[in-house]
Amino acid sequence: MKRRDALVEELRNAGCLSARQLASRLGVSKSTIVRDVAKLREAGVPIRLGRPGYALAGLETVRREIDRALLGRRVLRIEYRGADGTVTAREVEPSICLGGRGGRWYLVAWCRLRDDVRIFRLDRIVSAAVTDERHPEPDQGPLETLAGLTED
Repeated sequence: MKRRDALVEELRNAGCLSARQLASRLGVSKSTIVRDVAKLREAGVPIRLGRPGYALAGLETVRREIDRALLGRRVLRIEYRGADGTVTAREVEPSICLGGRGGRWYLVAWCRLRDDVRIFRLDRIVSAAVTDERHPEPDQGPLETLAGLTED
C-alpha cells in the first residue's frame, strides 16, 4: 500500500502527471501505475484522467478557484474538513498567501467564521467557489505575525 500512498502524494504535490511521469517517479512500469490507479479509484480516491494525465479530482478545482479569488480579490466560499472530520462552511478572504510545505499545499486567509487568520490545508477543502464580493486589502502587518499560526 505504500506505493499507492506515494502515488497519491505525487498527484497532490504535482497536480497532474501522466502515467509515464508517475512510473518514472515511483520506479515502476506504466502498467503498474494503471493498475494502482484502478485500485485507488475502487477504494474511493477521486483520481481522474484528463488530457495531460492523472489528477486528484477535487484538488485541481480547488486550486483553480483559489487562484481566481486571489487574482480578483474575491471572497471564497469553502467547505472545510477539519482534523476531526467535521465539515464546516466558511467564507474566507484569500489575500495572504498560497504555498506548499512538507509535501502539502496550504492557503493562509482571513476566516470570517473564526474572525482571524487561519491556515487551510488544500486537501481538506471539500469544495470552493468564488463569490462576487470583493474584500479589502489586508493590513500590511509584519510577516512575523504569521509564525504563530496553526492549521485550522
